Amino acid sequence: MALIPVFKPGTHTAVDGRKITFTLENCIDLAESYDPTLSEAPAVIGHPKLTAPAYAWAKSFEVKDGLVYAKLDQINPEFAEAYNAGSYKKRSLSIYLPDSPGNPKPGHYYARHIGFLGAAAPAIKGLPDVSFAESDGEQGAVEFSMADEEFDENLISILANLRDLLIEKAGIASADLFLPQWRLESLRAISDRKQKEKEKMPQPLDASFAEQQATIDAKNAELAKREQALLEKEQTNKRAEFAAFVDELVKDGKLLPAHKTTVVEVFMALGSEPISFAEGDATVNSSPVDLIKKVLSERPAFMNFAEKSAASDSEDNVDKQDPKVIADAAKAYQKEQADKGNTISISQAVTHVTKAKKQEH
Repeated sequence: MALIPVFKPGTHTAVDGRKITFTLENCIDLAESYDPTLSEAPAVIGHPKLTAPAYAWAKSFEVKDGLVYAKLDQINPEFAEAYNAGSYKKRSLSIYLPDSPGNPKPGHYYARHIGFLGAAAPAIKGLPDVSFAESDGEQGAVEFSMADEEFDENLISILANLRDLLIEKAGIASADLFLPQWRLESLRAISDRKQKEKEKMPQPLDASFAEQQATIDAKNAELAKREQALLEKEQTNKRAEFAAFVDELVKDGKLLPAHKTTVVEVFMALGSEPISFAEGDATVNSSPVDLIKKVLSERPAFMNFAEKSAASDSEDNVDKQDPKVIADAAKAYQKEQADKGNTISISQAVTHVTKAKKQEH
């Protein structure tokens, strides 16, 4: 058999707004009036119709420690397993009022059935769950729900002090009768279990954790900013390196000045992963940038500053010792090259015109 609490004294409000007060004497009347040979109260799931199956039967009711307990027998094993697993933590007692139609003992409170409930919101916050509902008219019974008791340390301390007072005023025998020590230990066990369950639950983010997270986020943002600055600096250095290489190609006459920007951007877009391929009997393993650099460096020059031009032919007929004559000849040569699509500096033009003079000597 199993002994479980199903009801307690107090004023309870029905769903239709009625308030009914149950005194301790009413609860005692409920327990003492119960006669399973007259009408046996079944343990059911919820508050079903009379044709629903019973999962246990109430053999008796008793009042102990201010609560009404039901002693259950013939308990269905599967139901017992579900109850122990917490699937039906709340109980709801259906009670015939003294004047309810169909009451097996008119004039007395009488237990009709015990309903075991699954998910249900507590009726009163901070107290054992209690809900009071009028039945659907079937025999005029009323139903009360009660959840597992949840006691905190303050309540346990009050009860312990009350027991000490009872011992002092009435003796330990009276204290054991009204507030036994085993009951206090049971409440402490329940409180400890509830506390452990709360500790296992995920805790909300507190202010200190939020501050720590904000600090971490700020550091990550700073690191990302530094990495971006380093990347930009690396790109700038690479671009300067490629530009210097291309300038040498233009100077050596291996690349047209108009193609300088194009070649630099191609270098910047190329990947750094090596390329492997066979070249004759050898295997080449080099990056795309190095391969293109090699090709451009080894190509022959397509522009020879030493070649004679119309301007240089006329230069042979001028005095190469006259600075003004040299400057005019250099400008003429620079313009001639510009018309061909070649960009040269004035110093390169001066070198060209004076070189022709030196070769004459």
